[in-house]
Amino acid sequence: MIYSDEPWLTIHWDESCQAVRLEWKSYVEGEPAKVGLNAGLELFKTKRTNRWIADVRRLGPIRQVDQQWVSEDWHPRAIAAGVRYMATIIPKSSIARLSIKQLHGKLGNAEFIINNFDDLELARDWLRSQPR
Repeated sequence: MIYSDEPWLTIHWDESCQAVRLEWKSYVEGEPAKVGLNAGLELFKTKRTNRWIADVRRLGPIRQVDQQWVSEDWHPRAIAAGVRYMATIIPKSSIARLSIKQLHGKLGNAEFIINNFDDLELARDWLRSQPR
């Protein structure tokens, strides 16, 4: 089910694995990225799940300032909301992969488990295997 659809992002409720899925469709930075992540978090709270899919295959590199906002602002709120399992569908571009790796390094895995995938179905399968 599509919750929100913008030129750079579609936010889905993925019934098949009971997860909020953010499908980034193009490069985006700053305020539009923050608005998208916050909207996804609102849906997450409404659905009372513990699973998140970040489909960043088409997102591109993430600026340092945006990585900092995610790690210092959004990440603590996501943990407080109950995110426990995050499946990331990673881009093919080595530069974009590097920025995802940097971001994940800033987040750490202490509060929730992050697993990377090349394919949406593999991400869904992994999430279905996690406890509710």
